[in-house]
Amino acid sequence: MPKPSELYLGVLDFFAVILPGAIAAAILQQAWGSAVLGTVVTLPKSETAQWAAFLVTAYLLGHLIFLVGSYVDPVYDKLRKRLNATRHRDGWLRHTAIPESLEKNQQAYVRATAIRNSLLAPEDQPAVNSFQWARAVLISKNPAAAADVQRLEADSKFFRSFLVVSIFTGIACFEQAHHIEAAVAFLLVIPCFARYCERRLKSTTQAYIHILTMHGLGELARKSKERGAATAAPGPSLRP
Repeated sequence: MPKPSELYLGVLDFFAVILPGAIAAAILQQAWGSAVLGTVVTLPKSETAQWAAFLVTAYLLGHLIFLVGSYVDPVYDKLRKRLNATRHRDGWLRHTAIPESLEKNQQAYVRATAIRNSLLAPEDQPAVNSFQWARAVLISKNPAAAADVQRLEADSKFFRSFLVVSIFTGIACFEQAHHIEAAVAFLLVIPCFARYCERRLKSTTQAYIHILTMHGLGELARKSKERGAATAAPGPSLRP
């Protein structure tokens, strides 16, 4: 029976790669399928082979979409830092739940980073950021907590990929003179980006909260002390 972390890692791949790729393949087949199928690529005759070709295409498109979607991450990082800097100022932002979420994330990040720095050697700290370290600890020490974070990551990566699909769909519809459909596709970019940001912020916050909980229960400190005691324990005597 698969562990929760292994199960939700599959879910992560499904929502981040395969599902967006399948949506893109279905849409692009309607828009540009006639220009590719039968000329560049021969369409299989059997239904099973057609489904197999569709899944392979969806998988390949999904990885390309995932790659393009990764360029959205720097936009999120800049937006988060800017909102963090202005969350206490007067304006529409103060009347939303965004400042509270950012404040909670920042506080959890600072505490989790302090715990990471206390457990890692100074020369090891630049090699991994706080979120990567938190994920690694959860995967190795608390698979159920890691699965909780990975569910949120799956959500964020799906909406990030669907954002890219919406842009390409809008372009395809506009080229086919389907202007209303193109407008709807382009408008979907806004809620997709908002949901991606919300899910990603929550995934990092949740990872840090799990680390704080484990530290508060003494799990991380206990492991650190056990490792230190094992290092300090004398080895077997080599004297005759």
